[in-house]
Amino acid sequence: MTPRARRRLAVAALLAAALVVLALAAHRPALRLIGRALVVEDALAPADAVVIVAGGIPTHEATAAGLYRRGWAPLVVLSNNFTPNRVRELIALGARRLDYQGESRVVLEKHAVPPDAIVALSVPVKTTEAELRVVAEAARARGWRRVILVTSPLHSRRVKLVWTREASGGIEGLVALVKEDDVPGDGWWRKRRHAEAVLHEYLGLAAIYLGVSKYMN
Repeated sequence: MTPRARRRLAVAALLAAALVVLALAAHRPALRLIGRALVVEDALAPADAVVIVAGGIPTHEATAAGLYRRGWAPLVVLSNNFTPNRVRELIALGARRLDYQGESRVVLEKHAVPPDAIVALSVPVKTTEAELRVVAEAARARGWRRVILVTSPLHSRRVKLVWTREASGGIEGLVALVKEDDVPGDGWWRKRRHAEAVLHEYLGLAAIYLGVSKYMN
C-alpha cells in the first residue's frame, strides 16, 4: 500500500470512528438508524443468475438455492474466494477436502441445485470490489441483463454501491438478503462483534469514496 493510500485509509478510519463516537453520545433512535442504514433490499424480479457474494457458508448458499428452486433465475454463480495458505496446507495434508468454492458447490447441490446450473468463476478474488468486478465481467460476456446478489443484511449497502460502480453496461443488480444473518438493529452497539462489524462496513463505504476500497474485504 502506498503512503498516499495509507493516509486515505487512516482518514477513513478516523471518520468512521468519529461517527461511532458521536452516535454513542446520541439517543438510541440515532444508533438504530446508523445500523439500519447499512441494510438494503430490492424487490425481486426474474433474473439471468443468482450470485452468491462470498462469505457465510452455508446460509448464503441455502438462500441462493431457495431462489433458484422458486424459479427466480436458472443459474447460480460462485465466486472463487481466495483460499488462504493455511487452508491450502490443510487440504494438502488431507485434513480438509475442499476450498471455499468447492464447499459452496457441495452445499448448493445438497440444496437441490443441479451441477449444470452452477457457474463457478475461476479468477481468485480477495475483496468485495474485486469479486463483483469479476461477476460483472462474466455477466457482460454472457449477455446477462439482471442478476440477484445474495448477501448478508450488514453487507448489503456496500454490495449495492460496489455493483453500481462495477457493473457498467446496464446490468441490473438486485440485492437479496440472507434472512438467517444478523440485522444491525436495537442494541448492536452493546455487542462487540456487532459493533466491530458495523464499523467495518462504514470503513468499507468510506474507503470506496476515498478510492482505497481495494484494501478492504
